[in-house]
Amino acid sequence: MAKRTQPHWKAPEQIKRPVLKLYNSLTRQKEDFVPQDGNRVTWYSCGPTVYDSSHMGHARSYISFDILRRVLSDYFGYDVLYVMNITDIDDKIIKRARQNHLYEKYVQENYSLQKNLSDAKEVLDLFMGTVKTTTDLDKKCMIEKLLARMTSAVEKLEAAVKSNDDAKTKEAQK
Repeated sequence: MAKRTQPHWKAPEQIKRPVLKLYNSLTRQKEDFVPQDGNRVTWYSCGPTVYDSSHMGHARSYISFDILRRVLSDYFGYDVLYVMNITDIDDKIIKRARQNHLYEKYVQENYSLQKNLSDAKEVLDLFMGTVKTTTDLDKKCMIEKLLARMTSAVEKLEAAVKSNDDAKTKEAQK
């Protein structure tokens, strides 16, 4: 019986991918981009702070970063993990709420002090959940202090309402 002949084998050619060059502000020159973890690129973007109605600036942020992510993964072949934060509360939002007198409007629309207390207690319950799930010790300490102040204020207002003393109630509402 004759030996079977093996087909000729040749190693697959390695595909040369384009090299991504980025400007390094430290060295002030363009340098080859080399991911820290092989082919994996982890990318965090702080994203927009949404303190008013959505507008084209928000869309631009999403679209621009999505295009860059697609170029990195589809053209350069990187395995990209992209995370974008969307901030929903910051100083601008608080300032805007104060400028628009949102608290005063809330109190007028919900004129029942019992309703205000009920809403405050509901917020406290939700906030306690945040305290329980927070693992960062510094953050947890800060949140616990804030929770204690909030709880104290709600308890003080509740006691003033139960006393039927208008002066104490007004003082507790400050």
